[in-house]
Amino acid sequence: MKLKNKITSLAIASVLSAPAVMVSAPAHAEMSASFAAANMYLWRGQNLTKDGAAISGSIDYGHESGFYAGAWTSTETEGHETDLYLGFGGEMEGFSYDVSYWKYLYPEDVDSGTSLQVDLGDNDASEFVIGLGYGPVSFTAYMAAESGSDDNNYYTISGDMGQFSLTYGFWDLEKGSITGAQDEYSHIQLGYAATDELSFAVSIASSDLDSNSDTSAVEEDPLFMVMYSKSFDL
Repeated sequence: MKLKNKITSLAIASVLSAPAVMVSAPAHAEMSASFAAANMYLWRGQNLTKDGAAISGSIDYGHESGFYAGAWTSTETEGHETDLYLGFGGEMEGFSYDVSYWKYLYPEDVDSGTSLQVDLGDNDASEFVIGLGYGPVSFTAYMAAESGSDDNNYYTISGDMGQFSLTYGFWDLEKGSITGAQDEYSHIQLGYAATDELSFAVSIASSDLDSNSDTSAVEEDPLFMVMYSKSFDL
């Protein structure tokens, strides 16, 4: 996830490849695909590929009405992730909006060592995602769709200025919902788009769990990501 980020792909942290698929689409509809390679899978301030790079790709359908749907897949530590999503978004007089549903699939039952992945990782999960924006500023809410998972909601506030972007993200957690002791987590991420295809990001996370005394603590050292991505019309 999820990590990269137009309003119609709010949960994605990087883009990736999928074979070109020719489908019969209605007028004023578009099919596209994307590919990306990065030195890590940066997701909500955490690295989900501890041992190497991340390769990802997607295939998307978008209609001029604002409806879209697609599939995204990425490598992870000892496994991979596939996301299925559909939603509706648009703009009106400077305001933007987006509502979507995401299903996260994890075929391999592995433990990446990232405590934050307990709630959205290794087990199939789903979210409703609501995004609102005005000009360069946007707010996004990621709300767990499973019954009894309302303590796993995640929120971001983002702003863009030219080639730079800044995002603050935080979990709305009940005490002990992740590690049994942690109940606060947030991160801040600065991004720079050098070109349409080459981007950089640095992310710093903060939690109330001391990584020196608890091995289940999240990574709080700065993470640096470099990503090359390419999109194609089908």
